[in-house]
Amino acid sequence: MPSDKRYKSATALFLGAAVFIIVGIVVLWWDSQQEVVFYSGSYVPLVEDSETYFGPGPAEVLGWVLALLGVGALGVAGGLSLRQLARFKAWFLIAGLLLAAGGIGALLWDYNQVRTFGWFAYAPLSEAAFVPDSAAHVMGELGLVAGTLLAGSYLGFRLGSKPSGSAIRG
Repeated sequence: MPSDKRYKSATALFLGAAVFIIVGIVVLWWDSQQEVVFYSGSYVPLVEDSETYFGPGPAEVLGWVLALLGVGALGVAGGLSLRQLARFKAWFLIAGLLLAAGGIGALLWDYNQVRTFGWFAYAPLSEAAFVPDSAAHVMGELGLVAGTLLAGSYLGFRLGSKPSGSAIRG
């Protein structure tokens, strides 16, 4: 039956999405545990939260890419499973793209802001200041994740609404 095949592929996508999300979170956690020290050529190293910061490292980018791939696969699996919402698939795509674009815009805006608030605590030897994430950074990440989920569900709706080859021949 085509519906059994659809549910098997949705189950496989759910499992693959879970693996990608877990691996992405593990990579992000591992990257957060690493000490980041930059050398500018002088005898004093520059730490991450000082006046010279070069952006996210490759492990952080890889972690986010893996986690977003998992979220997108989760959206595709959800779209395959929830065929009754297929008539709204264009709205899912539009909302997903708008949320993802807004999330990326908020993250880019937040990365260009000067941090004026922070404190020293529990790091007596690193000379690093703790600067909490701003609301724009958190909302940008949430928008990017939600947009990826909705855009992925659009693909699931498209794949789920296509007739299978056996139904056309029969």
